[in-house]
Amino acid sequence: MPLAEQHQRTAQGKTFIPLPMMFPTRMLATTTPTLRASHATRGLSLLARSSLRLRPPTSSIRRLSTTSPQHAQYTRFPSEQHRHSPRGVTDTRMKIVIALAAVGGTYYVMHLEQVPETGRWRFMDISPKYETNLAQAAYNELLAEFQGKILPSNHPVTRHVQRVVTNILESSDLGHLRSSEPRRSLAQAIDDFWSEDPFTTGRPSGESSTPESGGKEWNLLVVNDPSVVNAMATFGNIVVFTGILPICKDQEGLAAVLGHEIAHVVARHASERYSSSKVFLAVAFFLQTVLGFDFGITNLISTLLLELPNSRTQEYEADAIGMRLTAKACFDPQAAVAMHARLAKYEQAHGGTSLEFLRTHPGAERRIKHLEELIPEAYSIQASSPQCVGVQDSMSRFREFAPRWS
Repeated sequence: MPLAEQHQRTAQGKTFIPLPMMFPTRMLATTTPTLRASHATRGLSLLARSSLRLRPPTSSIRRLSTTSPQHAQYTRFPSEQHRHSPRGVTDTRMKIVIALAAVGGTYYVMHLEQVPETGRWRFMDISPKYETNLAQAAYNELLAEFQGKILPSNHPVTRHVQRVVTNILESSDLGHLRSSEPRRSLAQAIDDFWSEDPFTTGRPSGESSTPESGGKEWNLLVVNDPSVVNAMATFGNIVVFTGILPICKDQEGLAAVLGHEIAHVVARHASERYSSSKVFLAVAFFLQTVLGFDFGITNLISTLLLELPNSRTQEYEADAIGMRLTAKACFDPQAAVAMHARLAKYEQAHGGTSLEFLRTHPGAERRIKHLEELIPEAYSIQASSPQCVGVQDSMSRFREFAPRWS
């Protein structure tokens, strides 16, 4: 076998460069056989050493994956861990809150209105038709709650309160009290006089009919409970407790109290509170969901920052409207100031709170000051009313001669 062919392969089966490439043919031809053998041996050793440094050729084909088949995975959708990551949940929650805030804000703006008597803006989404149902339910609850304590309509105390209420309602064209009971015969009246206790029996005023709305027809209930110093009116139902009559002293003081309570109905404050309660719930939801406030802290913040200030605003508004109502009915506006001064003394004597920001009603000093500021307007209303001219003259003469008899 020729020498060139012998050196084309090795024991490992690798291919190398032929010997003629390393030893020129001219040199091989001119050397002796012994030299050619030594050169061949040296060439083989060089080829053997060089073969250790040669690397097999790499393929140019790109492999699809370096992962072994048994560990390969195919993922079509994101994993559950990625889908429910804290950041993803927070983003979704924020989107929901923003959407609800946008819808709620639009609803709030669409139901803004002004109080006709004062021009104050407020949120109101209770219709007068719905107030009819509320009036019916409120009247039934009052009858059930004070059953056995309601004075009959023919009782002297009830008649006294009726006169004051009628003057206030009719002078401002607010309606009238409903007929309290049907006509009875003389024999029935005599039997009732001798057989019934006027404090506990008889048909209470307003029992024969129920209020249809808070506007034109009103019910009056006088509750015989000296321990309760209060009067209230809601949805056309007026409730007067006998415990407030000694503090009122006379019909002027009673008119100041009733004018204030009727003003709450005229301004629809009860319906406003129903509407505002929805806003309070929305604020509480925002504080709990977005800011993570505790439920108790949320209610406290909502009460202190929204509910109580709004309630005090309504009280100031009722004072102003009530002063106008009593002035049109020819009652003395100064009686409201004196009445609230007596109420303040009673409250201090019975341990009332002195912290105004924790009260639903304004403090006595601020309230009296506010009422004093309203007196000039009230007197101007009386001066422009023809039916109050005679009353003003009588009151002026009384104030003129009263010091002489003191």
